[in-house]
Amino acid sequence: MRKLLPSFLCLLFLLPAYTLLAQEQQLKVTKIASDVYIHTSYKLYNGQNVPSHGMVVSTKDGAVLVDTGWGSEPTEQLMAWVKENLKQPVKLCVPTHFHDDKMGGIGVLQAQGIPVASSKLTSVLAAEYKLGSPDIIFATDTMFTIGKQQFEVYYPGGGHTTDNVVVYLPQQSILFGGCLVKDIQATNLGNTADADLKSWPNAIRNVQRRFPKAKVVIPSHGPWGNQALLGHTLELLQKQEK
Repeated sequence: MRKLLPSFLCLLFLLPAYTLLAQEQQLKVTKIASDVYIHTSYKLYNGQNVPSHGMVVSTKDGAVLVDTGWGSEPTEQLMAWVKENLKQPVKLCVPTHFHDDKMGGIGVLQAQGIPVASSKLTSVLAAEYKLGSPDIIFATDTMFTIGKQQFEVYYPGGGHTTDNVVVYLPQQSILFGGCLVKDIQATNLGNTADADLKSWPNAIRNVQRRFPKAKVVIPSHGPWGNQALLGHTLELLQKQEK
């Protein structure tokens, strides 16, 4: 079993946290608030083991996933973790954009009868890149409630991809920014092959205006933090423009 995240990351928030590590560092689940967990899966990229975060929210009526694991095997491990630890069914999964690290495991979910919901644009891009087809298409911006837990899905404009959305939990003031948001340690924008670099800065500003009360901001590929991550992402974008 490999080492867990450095202890200083646990000090980012005064919240109870624990981490469960699956075999071969394919899945890690970290509790960040009551009934809210971050699932992390990994893939080798340029010789490095790169993490990708998603979210699990436990409600009175079942669990909701934001993003699948990074492929089928981590998603299967995630489903096993939910069954063993939360002891409840998964009601829905919302991928935050069409890339493999966000929806590469939808086949696993659909095989178990779990619906996958996305925007129309994500659905179109997923089909174009042969990543599967979501079961439910929601409006560009939508709010829904499962088991008294509220979810707000917001499209701020193109950024990391043209279809990226963020998911906000108003009761916990937690914002899942996904790949639109870079972690505070990031020194570049990462993969920009499908990015809308012109729109990305405005998308970040839209998120700042929409969710000023967010206390926890979660990126896809590094340590989570607070609103400073949004400002840092803007700074990286400004450097990109020069």
